[in-house]
Amino acid sequence: MNRTELLQIIRNAGIVGAGGAGFPAYKKLDAKVDHVIANGVECEPLLYKDREVMLQETKKLIRGLEIAREITSASKVTIAIKKKNNDVAESLRPLAEKAKMDIFIMENVYPAGDEFILVYDVTGRRIPPGGIPLQVGCLVNNVETLVNIAKAVEGEPVTDKYVTITGAVKEAVTTVVPIGTSFKDCIELAGGFTTAHPAIFTGGVMMGGVETDLSLSVTKTLGALIVLPQEHNLTVRKTAPQKVYNKTGHSTCDQCSFCTELCPRYILGYPIQPHLVMRSLQMTGSEKERLSLWAANCCECNVCSLFACPEKLDPKNICADTKINLRKENKGFTKQELEVVFRDVHPVREGREIPISMLYQRLGIKAYDRKADFVRNDRKVKEVLIPLKNNFGEDASAAVNIGAQVRRGELIGTVPEEKLGTPIHASINGVVSQITATGIQISSIVL
Repeated sequence: MNRTELLQIIRNAGIVGAGGAGFPAYKKLDAKVDHVIANGVECEPLLYKDREVMLQETKKLIRGLEIAREITSASKVTIAIKKKNNDVAESLRPLAEKAKMDIFIMENVYPAGDEFILVYDVTGRRIPPGGIPLQVGCLVNNVETLVNIAKAVEGEPVTDKYVTITGAVKEAVTTVVPIGTSFKDCIELAGGFTTAHPAIFTGGVMMGGVETDLSLSVTKTLGALIVLPQEHNLTVRKTAPQKVYNKTGHSTCDQCSFCTELCPRYILGYPIQPHLVMRSLQMTGSEKERLSLWAANCCECNVCSLFACPEKLDPKNICADTKINLRKENKGFTKQELEVVFRDVHPVREGREIPISMLYQRLGIKAYDRKADFVRNDRKVKEVLIPLKNNFGEDASAAVNIGAQVRRGELIGTVPEEKLGTPIHASINGVVSQITATGIQISSIVL
């Protein structure tokens, strides 16, 4: 197959970034780079999804990387893995070396999986502020995305998702479920809740959202369901309304600057200073506008809010809200300003990286720190609700009608060829029982 054919197969298979972002894989791969990096770092606490993908799908991971190398003409391929998963690195090494690929061991710090940090640690190159890895000759893909690429070339579209289910559940597990499986069914796979008032962190406790609706379903990008009590400090803080964190930040911030000094992007030299954005809450006019610019390069990792701030304020959400306004108004540092504010890597960067063990203690989640090993899911899902939404580009439109019988892997949602976006496929055998503006429901039958 030539390059164009491979990209078309990847698009038709509905592959998006499985690490959380959800950018269409075919579009990201449509580039020439000299370095392909597989992101298996999995920086969020409590997650085992990427670890198990690498263990369960080793050959397909290597094959996916070979395909990515072929498409991009890369001369170098690296698999990045955290030090805590040295055993995974050693199990991968023979196949990686045979395929002429390197393995890079990252420190057990948070957020090592951030693309800007990952690319710098692996290559020594810094992505420009507001830029992407392609600008420094790199392509970064989550390990599950690469596995899906290998499956696509074998004729298998994206129908399943690796998910870690952990926290306040009876048994922490990592498993594979059909896309569209409800949170309720996922929790049952882990034996049910161990708390009377559960909240579910989707994706991670640092960067994920918080949900209580068990009818919500697994998407192509969801990596974890982490259950914590609704009264847990993390749940309370992450569900605080905008009015509360704005008012508290305005009245309480004493400008200690710990949020900035421990910011992973700041210590890498990027123009991000959360304490100045916090100061903007007390300003108006041109001064507020000037201080707001320091939010533009925030990666929303939550180190500032959940680890650094001694007052338990919320610089992360203040920065996230400010970024939205900056985009709406098309504002940011000028090219000339960036030459001044984009500085060298901080000389004590290594001393300010956040050890995962310390993060567990600060977050109050040490009690939930247990292995979530892979468990094969043999339970038949009776019903799925497959989202039509794409994180980037055009959402899919239903290509089936209510009452249609479909098979697992069958195309059920399409995106016009000229539009950015990916199609969706049935994840189980069944009958289309409902179609809404947001999803397609399939009820299981034996075909």
